[in-house]
Amino acid sequence: MDRLSSFSNDPSDKPPCRGCSSYLMEPYIKCAECGPPPFFLCLQCFTRGFEYKKHQSDHTYEIMTSDFPVLDPSWTAQEEMALLEAVMDCGFGNWQDVANQMCTKTKEECEKHYMKHFINNPLFASTLLNLKQAEEAKTADTAIPFHYDPPRPTFDSLLSRDMAGYMPARADFIEVRETCFCLG
Repeated sequence: MDRLSSFSNDPSDKPPCRGCSSYLMEPYIKCAECGPPPFFLCLQCFTRGFEYKKHQSDHTYEIMTSDFPVLDPSWTAQEEMALLEAVMDCGFGNWQDVANQMCTKTKEECEKHYMKHFINNPLFASTLLNLKQAEEAKTADTAIPFHYDPPRPTFDSLLSRDMAGYMPARADFIEVRETCFCLG
């Protein structure tokens, strides 16, 4: 059985079966010879030998499932994906809500697994650190240097009058236009 990544738990996120148009439930079949787009069949249509246009029942195929362990033997890939989705939906630390959304694990199991494999995992930590360092290096190359505001002259000096329209955030002066009104 080929164990490939699948879609989320929501059946409406999966493409429909090309034979009967029903939503696909795991496991389902992907034709290895047809596509793109991928040609998916539910198990019922596959066992009946469904054929359509170029797809033939004797094509090689892959069984699509996420019912296999990834990080921990007691957690399936589908449960891993559900945990990450639940943490995104419910927020980090809301373990009771996360467990309620998952339905297959307890609050304690969710918290322990998430902390062990996604927070305290040195593999992910070093990857995140590398991403952060790469982002900082990218930002350092494109950052605009900040120039400090020049020292202000004393209020009663001639230089004070010249600096009156200076805007330090823009490092520029306000243009003042003199307008003459004639009464006549």
